[in-house]
Amino acid sequence: MNDRIRSIDRAPLPRNASALSSDANDSRWFRIGYLLIGLLLLARLIFVAGSTIELSEDEAYQWLWSKHPALSYFSKPPLIAYTQWLGRSLWGDTAFGVRFFSPVIAAGLSLLMFRFMAREVSARAGVWLLVIIASTPLMMVGAVLMTIDSVSVLFWTAAMVSGWQSVRTDSMRSWCWTGLWVGMAFLSKYMLPFHLLSWVVFFALWKPARPLLRRPGPYVASLIAMLCTIPVLVWNQQHDWITLTHLKDRGGLDEAWVFTPRFLAEFTLAEIGLLNPVFFLGMLLAAVAVWKERRDGLTVFCFSMGVPMFLFYWIYTLRARVQPNWIAPTLLPLVCVMVIHWENRLKEGWSGWRRWMASGLAFGLLVAGPLHNTGIIKKVTGISVPAASDPKRRVSGWSQMAALVEKEFKELQADGVPAFVVGSHYGITSLLTFYWPEARQRVPVDPLVFYRSSDVPMNQFYFWKGYSDRKGQNALFVARTVRPQSPPERLVSEFESVTDLGMREISVEGRVLHRLQLFKCVGLR
Repeated sequence: MNDRIRSIDRAPLPRNASALSSDANDSRWFRIGYLLIGLLLLARLIFVAGSTIELSEDEAYQWLWSKHPALSYFSKPPLIAYTQWLGRSLWGDTAFGVRFFSPVIAAGLSLLMFRFMAREVSARAGVWLLVIIASTPLMMVGAVLMTIDSVSVLFWTAAMVSGWQSVRTDSMRSWCWTGLWVGMAFLSKYMLPFHLLSWVVFFALWKPARPLLRRPGPYVASLIAMLCTIPVLVWNQQHDWITLTHLKDRGGLDEAWVFTPRFLAEFTLAEIGLLNPVFFLGMLLAAVAVWKERRDGLTVFCFSMGVPMFLFYWIYTLRARVQPNWIAPTLLPLVCVMVIHWENRLKEGWSGWRRWMASGLAFGLLVAGPLHNTGIIKKVTGISVPAASDPKRRVSGWSQMAALVEKEFKELQADGVPAFVVGSHYGITSLLTFYWPEARQRVPVDPLVFYRSSDVPMNQFYFWKGYSDRKGQNALFVARTVRPQSPPERLVSEFESVTDLGMREISVEGRVLHRLQLFKCVGLR
């Protein structure tokens, strides 16, 4: 049996430490790789510490989660909250504290993948990989914003690296680590079914690995991964399995299937841009070549860790809208497929890789500046990006919004009646809490800003302290909207009177980024 397992290493184009190319031992490539990782980490930390952008809705929302530790949450597993808890424990309740681990995780991922490529292919290929991921818009965003994708990609990639080591050596230690990383990936994002699908595809495509299915390793790894699901299962059992309902609604499973090709086109165009058009084409061609040739286990393994999830979501767009970031964990496996394919072709005399790299790097450099700060476009061209089309709008203007609401709130309090604030959306509620100093200090014991009440869970606020015990108090209802609207009927029924205070505009650098509608709510019933 052990001889059959070791035969995996003797497949065409073996990848092991003794078979490294001369480039892998060239200290020059290692120095370049480590220097690149260090410089990018420093640059990203400086950017995160600056004031160019503010928090996004989800970052502020999950910062609030970190103030309410739990086994799981309404829409996501708990690791994003734990990561934010650690960040704010180190740096306080600041934007830098919220985002600190995003650049750190990006650097850790880069180091992990660089060493993986250096060991299995060559150090030169490792540097290629670093340049590619640094030139990919989706990775640029993920290295700055602290979202669940940062954490989930980290553990998905760790599971891939450890998984390949498990396949090559059938080491029980490696299998245990693989199971743990898969479990941690699940605690970051609900991807366990995709992990299982990826392994099924790999064993189906690569026959030399199938004897492993008669060994205990894969099943021990699966058991460890399943044990990691316990916190989420316990929390959901205590809360009527609300996450299943949410995921069903989010995926459109509660609606009849209707053929919607526009979602397919929308998703495809988004991915071409986010993955860098040059490298998107390179990944596509490499994946097709691996599917046809299946020359060695490593490329088939990386193919299996990336293509199934991407293909699933791509097809699922025919049913419902799929957010472009949902495929984030597939990016690094697909880049590995492309880089290994290029390395193989280079050994066969292919010289086109320089044009591919130069074109992809040029695109990455072209979008890097505007992606981090769209104000660069105005400085270069003299033309401002329209507010409605500016991606920076999602991370700008929130401190001004909080200051405006605070001013209106103090006017409401002038009559001497205690008051509080109600937000129309989880995002605006979270951002107001973060950027309003008094509200930030009062979380979680005595909150000042609440999400509007509801009979059924709509988000995590449902499970936290509400405003129902503030009978007789007044409130300021804040809604982010483009045009004036009527207040929610439930809000009207909760108070003795609700008065429209009109629209307010939030302007940054002469552009209106957000519009708010305010309502004065008197006498909570």
